[in-house]
Amino acid sequence: MCMEFKVKAYMKLELAALYSPHSQDATALQNLYRWMKRCKPLMEELYALGYNKYRHSFLKQEVEIIVKYLGEP
Repeated sequence: MCMEFKVKAYMKLELAALYSPHSQDATALQNLYRWMKRCKPLMEELYALGYNKYRHSFLKQEVEIIVKYLGEP
């Protein structure tokens, strides 16, 4: 049964695991960061919103931007 994705605040590791469910945690996180960095408009929007790469979670608005460019996990 496939669960519907909900846009909300997520721990970064939690969101990364949704995008790479069969990867180990560190690999999933690296993949997500790599995909994000390769999408310049995504990163520009995140930084315009006040994105902090050192925070351990994504705010709901940041998740909306990530999904806008990367699609739903």
